[in-house]
Amino acid sequence: MIETTLYLRNYQRTRLLEAVVTTGQPRGRIISALMKKIAGDHGKLIRSWSRVKYQDRSGEKGREFHVTLKPDEYEFFQDLRKFFKRSVSGLVADAVDKYLDEVIEEITKETDNYWYSNYALSSIIIDGVVCWILYWGIPKKLLTNPRYSVDFCPSGPG
Repeated sequence: MIETTLYLRNYQRTRLLEAVVTTGQPRGRIISALMKKIAGDHGKLIRSWSRVKYQDRSGEKGREFHVTLKPDEYEFFQDLRKFFKRSVSGLVADAVDKYLDEVIEEITKETDNYWYSNYALSSIIIDGVVCWILYWGIPKKLLTNPRYSVDFCPSGPG
């Protein structure tokens, strides 16, 4: 497990803590569900060739919010940071505003576990060039070159 800290405005922090009480689920689980939702906006959020944008700290005060994540969740969050060019705290804050009610409803209705759908990392070498493949979910078959491949799937398929 990986412990990390997010910076959230007070009302976002309060809403997350209320969600923990309402759903009976740990903070990390709710945040993972939120990040899966915001990952679905990848077509609108993807950015390249720019620096990471951090939250504006003016306006309402905020504070630290501690959370414990599984290693694959942490890696997934770092991918979102890299590809969306937004801080993880900023992405979580936006997801709280946009998706928290939906996530609470889905978690309270679900009888099955509501974890996001895993993470895998694979590499292939093509003409001496290392190509990294990130999977935000586990397909039935990972794309690999069997002669030159490294696969990493901490949660296992499924």
